[in-house]
Amino acid sequence: MYRTVAQLDSVISQLATSFPQLCTRLQLPEPSLQGRPVFALRLRGGAGGNRRGVLLVGGTHARELMNPDALVEFAVDLVTSYQNGTPVVYGGRTWTALDVKLILESLDVWIVPCVNPDGRHRVMTVDDMWRGNLRDNPGTTCDGVDLNRNTDFVWGVAEGQTSCSPCSEVFVGSGAFSEPETRNVKHLLDTRHIHSFADVHSFSELVLYPWGHAHSQTDDPAQRFTGLPTGTCAPLAVPGYREYITPRDLLRFTTVAGRIVEAIAAVRGRAYTPQTGRALYATTGTQSDYAYSRHIAQPALHKTYGFTLETGPRAETVPDSFHPRDPTLIKRDAKAGVLALAQQSVCAFDLIGVRILGRQTEVDAVRRVRDEQLATTAAGREWIALIERVELPVAAVLLADERLAVRAAALIERAGKVIADAKLVVGDDDVGQGLALLDELAQRAGAEDEQVRVDLKAVGVALDRARRRPAAEVVRELMSRGPLEK
Repeated sequence: MYRTVAQLDSVISQLATSFPQLCTRLQLPEPSLQGRPVFALRLRGGAGGNRRGVLLVGGTHARELMNPDALVEFAVDLVTSYQNGTPVVYGGRTWTALDVKLILESLDVWIVPCVNPDGRHRVMTVDDMWRGNLRDNPGTTCDGVDLNRNTDFVWGVAEGQTSCSPCSEVFVGSGAFSEPETRNVKHLLDTRHIHSFADVHSFSELVLYPWGHAHSQTDDPAQRFTGLPTGTCAPLAVPGYREYITPRDLLRFTTVAGRIVEAIAAVRGRAYTPQTGRALYATTGTQSDYAYSRHIAQPALHKTYGFTLETGPRAETVPDSFHPRDPTLIKRDAKAGVLALAQQSVCAFDLIGVRILGRQTEVDAVRRVRDEQLATTAAGREWIALIERVELPVAAVLLADERLAVRAAALIERAGKVIADAKLVVGDDDVGQGLALLDELAQRAGAEDEQVRVDLKAVGVALDRARRRPAAEVVRELMSRGPLEK
């Protein structure tokens, strides 16, 4: 019923061999403790590099057998859709062939089906409730490190479901990234432009996002994990501590988690819950928190939005909850969840930069305005939410119509110049071309979606107000005046 480690590897090997233009199999730098190679699969369609990536990992906890199977089947589903021009259908939720084409031609989708091959082998041959890897913990008769407590994020702080005892199921290991299996995940985060990360676990039907070690708040940037002690093997010793997250990022996490939940519900009605990791229980050293924390600890690094999916409900027995006798329906839910995450990672601006302009200079200028200025005010964040609502339908139209994409690229190129040069203003021609493009996009992308038409109309109103004004003045108005304000 469940694939062995060798069978999982065989699936991605066959994909890479049969569809080399779409699939690349990569052996990660370090074998497992018992010498098993660990492989990643990259899915990339079309031309152009320097893409944002989505990284999906499974099998971190050995006994959660169904998720590695779901991830390799997900890869097969995407390849089949892309090659044949057919939709991906999971129960009541359908992604069109164009949806899949948009994902694969604008993103690099990275999949590590089985992070912990030694643990999976042990579960399938010796102990079906084994959780960690097979580290021989010196000075004890106990084996195993919990790979989802081993990263360099508040490592070694025994908060909640985290322990420094080598005989605990949630043992943190001898040091941050002491285990080759977690170093392999870190390697992909270090060497690839990963925008979204998901660690797929079981069970509880949850979509988790930061933070896991403490409850979140958006008011006090001084409360940052970078100031917390690590390696103490004791709980957090800061009464009332709440970890800061920017309002912009909290909005992004809640929006994307909500859309993942909606996609899963459409499959067969299962009601997953979106929440912070801490709302489940306290943890430190988790992979999803680490993925997101990196740009805070090291500002030179790009930002990665980290999620954890907990697939499937509690069954009659704990073993059946982790590896049910028939996981078919739960795997379908899981695949819908990760496909929704990939879809929400598509950026129309990146698509234009990579495919049309062949560079990211102007796109990066627009993105800096978004992240460094609009994201700092409530009105600005309303504009960000609006753009993210229309981004997918607009991107699909631009992918299908090169003529429109070229027109959009010209406007983004012009916007980059106006942002860069304080002497320039938004010209009458800029406004005229922009309004004409918005009108056509509203007819195409909003043909069956009134909200898209409403949102694009709001963009048009703001563009008209920008006439003959410099970029700085336009941005200040957007920061103070949301799309619904007259």
